[in-house]
Amino acid sequence: MGRSDALVSDRAWAGLAWAACAGSITLFVVGVVVPAATNPYTNGFAGLYVQSKILIEHPRDLARLNDDAWFQRQVDQSMGRHIEETGRGQPPTTGLIALPVGWLSPARARLVWTVISVFLWIAGLKVFADALSLRPFRGIPPVLWLTAATTLYRPIAENLARGQGYTLMFLLLCVAMRSAMRSPRSAVVGVPLGLMLILKSAGLWFCPLLAVGRRWRIIASAVATVMLVALFLTALAGAEAWRVYFSNALVDMYREPSKHVTAYQTLQSLFGHLFVYERLWNPWVVADAPALAAVLDFAVIGGVFVVSVRRQRIDSDRIGERALTIGMFIAPIVAVAPIGEGYHYVMVLPAVLIAWWWAFKARTTRRDWLILVLCTALICVPQRIYGSTLLRSGWTAVLAYPRVYGSLILWAVLARVLGPRRRDP
Repeated sequence: MGRSDALVSDRAWAGLAWAACAGSITLFVVGVVVPAATNPYTNGFAGLYVQSKILIEHPRDLARLNDDAWFQRQVDQSMGRHIEETGRGQPPTTGLIALPVGWLSPARARLVWTVISVFLWIAGLKVFADALSLRPFRGIPPVLWLTAATTLYRPIAENLARGQGYTLMFLLLCVAMRSAMRSPRSAVVGVPLGLMLILKSAGLWFCPLLAVGRRWRIIASAVATVMLVALFLTALAGAEAWRVYFSNALVDMYREPSKHVTAYQTLQSLFGHLFVYERLWNPWVVADAPALAAVLDFAVIGGVFVVSVRRQRIDSDRIGERALTIGMFIAPIVAVAPIGEGYHYVMVLPAVLIAWWWAFKARTTRRDWLILVLCTALICVPQRIYGSTLLRSGWTAVLAYPRVYGSLILWAVLARVLGPRRRDP
């Protein structure tokens, strides 16, 4: 092939790459973004919007979030129709997430919130690309081809469809990642982690990891961030909202009977579905053995934690080892949480992207590729499949937690690469 033929071939491949990116993004906008932006009447968005509206109009009423009947009335009045919602278990600060749209009508708020959510998702990808110094592909900027690729990541579509706030959590995770890649002991890392914790009680998994790693500056900055936001909220809503939240939060997180349905993709939900009987929400158990469920949950989470601590290379001079460690820390963030639905897996996206980045950079075997495809596919299994009534009873429920398995397989892949025989990009 001559030089001119090679140039034509390169241009053809570049054209195909641009067309593929444009096509996937267009399909996503038409099939996901537009329907989400035009439908304000969804569970998830309604709760987030109403909490923000309460914060703007009657901030002292945030102390009543745990009163389901009262909160449901606020939702019905604000939305103009009945949408099943609950404010229980949510920190009073959750209303800050959608504060920019809380003063709008529901329809306009949903439109603006969808645009903001898409912006947060793409901004997170831009920060991620900067963290790993990703390069253009066939002339396509990293943020553009990452956007096109991640349109296939189903939790993003679910988050937008429900109008939830987890693209913000994704952005905060990417900001923390970029800071950790530059300086793994920098106090700056703690600021986005603190925001995740105070706004959504997200990222609790990182707390023991930071403590064992003696990242005191990161912990101090995270605590300072939490305190500043909490003080700001207290100045608006008073201390009673916090008293009510802390008196009920642990009960809501660990004793809520509905969390053992398959919509919650966590280890606690998996073992609870099998071994914790509840007449209304979970009558399909294998055996009523709540102690066994607690032991299994503790054992698996403890094992993941110990291996993560032993395999981590966050202080390494090699960018590959730092990135893989961060991915390993992020991968189980939802599976080990007390509560986590399918759209929460937006927070696992940085780990998925790190694993694929490693696969393209390293000498990856066919088996590694197959495992990576498998775990990514499991995380993207639609809820209509794992929520099927066919997967509720007895041992068949084991098949109803694909996102738990996918994220833990992903974690295992990253942990193995960081082992003694690791292969660095």
